[in-house]
Amino acid sequence: MDFFDYDLSLGDEQREIQKAARTFAAEVLRPAGIALDRLSGREVSAPGSPLFDVLRQASELGYTRLLGPEALGGLGLSPLTAALVLEELAWGNLGLAAVFFLAGTPAQVALLSGNSEAIEAIAVPYFRSSDGSLRGCWAITEPDHGSDTLGVMRPELVVKAPGQVVARREGDGWVIRGQKSAWVSNGPIATHAMLNVHLEPAAGLDRGGVCLLSLDLPGVTHGPALEKHGARSLPQGELFFDDVHVPRWAMVVEPDAYPAYMENHLASFNAGVGVVATGLARAAFDAALAYTRERVQGGRPIAEHQSVRARLFRMFQLVQACRTLARGVWTSNLTLLETSGRMRLEHSIASKVFCTQAAHEVATLAVQLHGGNGLTREYPVEMFLRDATALTVADGENAYLSQIGAGILVERQA
Repeated sequence: MDFFDYDLSLGDEQREIQKAARTFAAEVLRPAGIALDRLSGREVSAPGSPLFDVLRQASELGYTRLLGPEALGGLGLSPLTAALVLEELAWGNLGLAAVFFLAGTPAQVALLSGNSEAIEAIAVPYFRSSDGSLRGCWAITEPDHGSDTLGVMRPELVVKAPGQVVARREGDGWVIRGQKSAWVSNGPIATHAMLNVHLEPAAGLDRGGVCLLSLDLPGVTHGPALEKHGARSLPQGELFFDDVHVPRWAMVVEPDAYPAYMENHLASFNAGVGVVATGLARAAFDAALAYTRERVQGGRPIAEHQSVRARLFRMFQLVQACRTLARGVWTSNLTLLETSGRMRLEHSIASKVFCTQAAHEVATLAVQLHGGNGLTREYPVEMFLRDATALTVADGENAYLSQIGAGILVERQA
């Protein structure tokens, strides 16, 4: 359904872009997301999967390159306009929106690095590609460390242990060895990676680095796609590195700059999660509102019953709060990145945690309002609830992220 946007500052062009994304989400992403949800993880990521046709269509429209500069082939959207599009794509399907969002990660990191060799090798080919054949991932979590690396900017959260992916200098480059966990989003289908590595194994995980590399290099192996409860249209799986040689320029962040870099990257990433969670919450609310208007019980549509209306209004409140917070944080932080180079992580974490929790509540209420039908695959709300559950535990579980955000908040407000 069309959703009234009370931001009266939006221009006609922004509303047209938003409407086009909504149409693509309704006509392509929603049906494809439902179909992919019913496949196994291996089927989703296998050659010939419907996922790749959807990726091609999205790439042709520029939805995998929202923030890329127009000179290189990106859409060059403003932060606010990009948020409008990303929310609509997530309304269509959470997992597919995440695939698109993550696909450009190595290219965006290359651009921000200012490293001309990284830009030429990683960013230029990606932004000039419009067939979905180049796909990035962010490979950070490890089997024994989980999200430990996410907290490296907080001294109290730094883990004093060797990482499971280590890079060592050799000649005019680096050699990488180790394993990333099964939770690397886009891992099974990625052609390139933003890879977090440990550069000083005798020190804590805060002495790390960020490497950009092609995943077709000798020594790289993709693990099988994970079988998951939710976000099943987003392939996730392990990556293995067996003495992989990369050039010196590939290490775009080294230990001294690593904690500050991770703070910025986490701020950008979590701002995006807030936006996609908002799209998912909207999808669940729209489905519940439509169903309760049609479902008759007690001689009238259940939307006319007081208790149902109370729940619908609670859902409406949460969706509106998510839209305001997520859109504001995303726009503010990306603008700060362009102007000062430093974002506010505590705001992004607040958006991620609030919006994912709100999406879970809205999806839960949507299932309840569907009654028994909410437990069947005939209606998408059961998928929405599984996807919302996945959001509350992925990308740094909410309680852990809140520790990081609270630590920064207390210091900055002192």
